[in-house]
Amino acid sequence: MKNLAPLFARRYLRSARSLSVINTTATVSSVAIGVAVAAMVILMSVYNGFDGLLQQITNTTEPDLVVAPARGKSFEAESLNMEGIVAVEGVVAASPYVEESVMAEYRGRQMVATLRGVGGNYTDVVPLSSPEVMWYGEWKLTHGDFRRAVVGRDIDNIFGDGYSAKNPSAHDMLTLHALRRENISPLVPMAAIKSKRVRHAGTLGEGTTSLGSHIFTSLDWAQELLSLEGRLSGVVVDAEEGAKLSRVKRNLQAAVGDNFSVKSRYELNEAVYKATKAEKWAIFFILLLVTIIAAATIVGSLVMLVGEKQNDIATLYSMGARRSFVARVFTLAGLFIGGRGVVGGVLGGVVVCLVQICFGVVKMPGSTFLVENYPVEIAAGDIIGIVVAVMAVTWLLTNFTISRMVPRVSKPNEARI
Repeated sequence: MKNLAPLFARRYLRSARSLSVINTTATVSSVAIGVAVAAMVILMSVYNGFDGLLQQITNTTEPDLVVAPARGKSFEAESLNMEGIVAVEGVVAASPYVEESVMAEYRGRQMVATLRGVGGNYTDVVPLSSPEVMWYGEWKLTHGDFRRAVVGRDIDNIFGDGYSAKNPSAHDMLTLHALRRENISPLVPMAAIKSKRVRHAGTLGEGTTSLGSHIFTSLDWAQELLSLEGRLSGVVVDAEEGAKLSRVKRNLQAAVGDNFSVKSRYELNEAVYKATKAEKWAIFFILLLVTIIAAATIVGSLVMLVGEKQNDIATLYSMGARRSFVARVFTLAGLFIGGRGVVGGVLGGVVVCLVQICFGVVKMPGSTFLVENYPVEIAAGDIIGIVVAVMAVTWLLTNFTISRMVPRVSKPNEARI
């Protein structure tokens, strides 16, 4: 009897005896569900693409791990064993840095910036020196006894002539102002400001948006300007490729002790990642609501189908069929209607995504984005989640409708099988 229910359900939807309006309504219901499912697949894949793009950007601009003081903004460099950090299993390289806010000035134009003085091997941890990352110039913070600076894209605006020349040697010296940390007499307030000049070496490109207001110089030069001689703000750490970052972080935390905190790249950009995930799932539930509305059209199809098949239902009852069997027949019919839409929607959404991935049909608006085409990344987990959610909604609507539409046996004492 159980095997007969799917057979009956399929024949009811395909039978030539069924009213054309029922078949048409069922087809419309499947199409409506398919369009909603396809939209879910496409939009979720686009969000995956943007998430991957964000990870690609942070892989370029942020280290795998950062060791920073648990309290305060800086610490004595001697209190942290750099060799011990590099010796931790899974750590490839580590580089110290010092960071503080400064005022940048160029030909009377001023901007607030973040000065970061970095060690000589900083680019072994954060790959900012590659030509793909640099907009123009080069990552060369020392030239003999002279010190130079690499600036972010926002700071480059201070030069004014940078867009036309794109030649650091054509720029004058950049002046940086910082607050002194020594005791200063209130009678001479200007003595609280310490200034140094540095030559512009190059500018970071569009893929380093988060570093737009940064100025990178050598570690010793920044320590002198910021009055932080012998002190550090933190250490950036590069983990082995393929290593489990959580395990490396745990081992590194044990090596540096409780006076320091270790944060991963995700934790450094936690707000951005959480916002992206929240937007993605908000879109998912909004589209799921649209899918529920589309799936509600199945109710009309089932009502008409049950009404048309009253004679068949009476025949089944007379043959001893239970009401649960009859209800299962029409429930499966509703699931078949929804299932056609889900399969078609998934296939259509995947095809659209593959076309975008292969041919880049839809372009990004404007010219300020890092990619020319909308990024798309298909995730099997998202597709499975969409299928399960939509089919669950279809089952609930179908089961609710059938439970109230299928008539009960008119003769309670009639034998059942």
